[in-house]
Amino acid sequence: MNTVNISPTSSVSAKYWSELKDLSDSVKLELITLLSSSVARSVSETSDEKGWTKSFAGKWQDERSAEEIIEDIRASRNANIKEVVL
Repeated sequence: MNTVNISPTSSVSAKYWSELKDLSDSVKLELITLLSSSVARSVSETSDEKGWTKSFAGKWQDERSAEEIIEDIRASRNANIKEVVL
């Protein structure tokens, strides 16, 4: 087994490293796989949360044409401008 000088950057990782550094290479690789998988799941879940709007794609159902919908939206706009008297 090769000895590598590794210096953990936090007290938490230093605590775990002191307990794990003498494990066999195969056990370390298994732990790396497990840790990597947990991070990948976390990243995937975050990506899913950010893309939640995709679930609405194609869900709008309306008998009006796109032009009619746009016209209705524009017609229903109101300017909330209050007249100011000075």
